[in-house]
Amino acid sequence: MDKFEHKSLVTRPHDLTYSYYLSPNFHQPASPSAPTLVLCHGFPDDAWLWARAIPHLQKLPYRLLLIDILGFGGSSKPTQASLYNYRKQADSIAQILDHERAPDNIIPIGHDWGSGTVQRFYLYHRPRCVGLCLLSLAYQIPSPEPFDLDQANKATAKRFGYPQWEYWNFFTAPDAPQLLMDNLDRFWEVNNGHHPSPDPEEQGRDIWMREMFCVPDAMRSYLTQTGKYEDFTVDLRPYARDPAIKQAYLDRMRRDGFEGPVCYYLALANNTMLEDERSLCPGDGEEAGKRVTVPVLYIGQTGDWVCRTDLMSDAKGLGLVGDLEEMVVEAGHWCLYDAEKSGEIAGLIGGWVGRKFPV
Repeated sequence: MDKFEHKSLVTRPHDLTYSYYLSPNFHQPASPSAPTLVLCHGFPDDAWLWARAIPHLQKLPYRLLLIDILGFGGSSKPTQASLYNYRKQADSIAQILDHERAPDNIIPIGHDWGSGTVQRFYLYHRPRCVGLCLLSLAYQIPSPEPFDLDQANKATAKRFGYPQWEYWNFFTAPDAPQLLMDNLDRFWEVNNGHHPSPDPEEQGRDIWMREMFCVPDAMRSYLTQTGKYEDFTVDLRPYARDPAIKQAYLDRMRRDGFEGPVCYYLALANNTMLEDERSLCPGDGEEAGKRVTVPVLYIGQTGDWVCRTDLMSDAKGLGLVGDLEEMVVEAGHWCLYDAEKSGEIAGLIGGWVGRKFPV
């Protein structure tokens, strides 16, 4: 990524700065008809999340555009949750594409909250997109109903045996940004720990994410070293032991804070996107606004208990994704920090794009 051009653009009407990176061939691609790959990271990362995948993706004849989504990296970090609305961000991405005169052959690619962002970019800017690629977070079907966190956790506890979105209760708490800042080392362990299950029925499966994200008060307890985590520190995944990777995270979050990033959770929990979601759901039995009509690639990870690998089944069951390929990588949620797994994921993306959009 060191050879990428780093730029920024103030987008309207909210005067928010977006930081982004263009591949060296962006304005002079080897094949002008080749798709443009637009990559969006998630929480709590920035565009450099893709750095280990870039050497593999750059071998392909595609333009690459990497975006620091709102709240991260060089982009603005407002603390007004409504500004993190998916439609507002989608419109800002469209302004970046207009500014760079990108053709309407976009394949948005997103991880975590970036997956949610690119999904809605596709839905609100369909004519610009020829494909869609989702990492970790499966297609989130638009709904005209308000989001209720308590009800969502009750429903997922019944469906999966654990409350899938329990950690949102921590991230939306008023003291969360300061607690995260005060315990950055422990939060690195929360996100990048590895702990095999002692339950024989789970055959040693890594359950750390489930324990931290899907058990009431577990993340808060681990961060503050209280309760069952008073004298416990989890083992780290191999990539997370790299001092350079961890230091980059520490430096970035000490600089930027968490007040902006937690707004993603507040924006959805407080239903700031409800009217935009309803615009995609015009009436009973009308699915056109929800249907994805371009080829879709979904890549899930076996160690991800929140963004489960089986959740594309919801959209498939409703007939909302026709041309879909699903792939699963043996890894955790933040596997793009792992050089080997990044190469594997880049290979899956490159292979899919090559099959669907030959140049």
